[in-house]
Amino acid sequence: MRVMDKRFLEILAAKPDLIADLPEWMLPGSTIDAVRKDPNAAIAEIAGRDSIAAVLRACEVRRIESILPTVAYTGTEYGDWSITFEKIDLLKERLERLNTRLYDPVVLGSPKFWGKLCGRYSTHFAKKYGFYSPCVGCHLYFHAIRIPIAKKLNCGMIIGGERESHDGRLKVNQIRVSLDAYQSFVRKFGIDLFLPIRHVRSGEEIASILDMSWNEGEQQLECVLSKNYVEADGSVSFREEAVIQYFEEFAFRTAEEMIKKFLE
Repeated sequence: MRVMDKRFLEILAAKPDLIADLPEWMLPGSTIDAVRKDPNAAIAEIAGRDSIAAVLRACEVRRIESILPTVAYTGTEYGDWSITFEKIDLLKERLERLNTRLYDPVVLGSPKFWGKLCGRYSTHFAKKYGFYSPCVGCHLYFHAIRIPIAKKLNCGMIIGGERESHDGRLKVNQIRVSLDAYQSFVRKFGIDLFLPIRHVRSGEEIASILDMSWNEGEQQLECVLSKNYVEADGSVSFREEAVIQYFEEFAFRTAEEMIKKFLE
């Protein structure tokens, strides 16, 4: 495994607004040109176990010749960032067998964008809708934040690792209405948010796709807000109507305004 570039660590420590204008050392002109010329290129969202499985499954079911792996930050993560980059190296080895090129990773993010979309009005939304979780907006952020770089590279596909059920457990940011919302939002910009493991319910099937030992939730970063929608008894509490209202009345408009500014 290669040593994680200290320049990545400097960015991840400062977490600046870093969206489409990435430094040359991270996204060289040669990579930009190559992705633009490849009609079968894709951008991959890299986070935990499911995101790696999603890339592998995507390459099984669609013709994908090259992939740009992207790592996004919010400001709520903690843990060892080097693990994420080690998994990218493992993914590269797997994709070489499929004759799919994996470019060097890029990192991007905007805590200001995340704050406005997910954190700033949490009390207001809880009062207005009777339920609120920042996780719903957070995953919209993760998909939206990659739109500017996709447009810059003329890349029409973003691969995500969302799935509706985790061995019967529901996550409010990955229920059906949330995933439909993410895909419809990204589609507004002419990009396909491809969720190849959306209907994979079993962790065993994920393990089969990965062909390696990797338990859910392990070997990845954690979030200080994890499971905020889970009750003390372990049950999941949310109102689907509130999720839909949040998207329609606030999140879509806010995210679209922010992304258009980044595109300018």
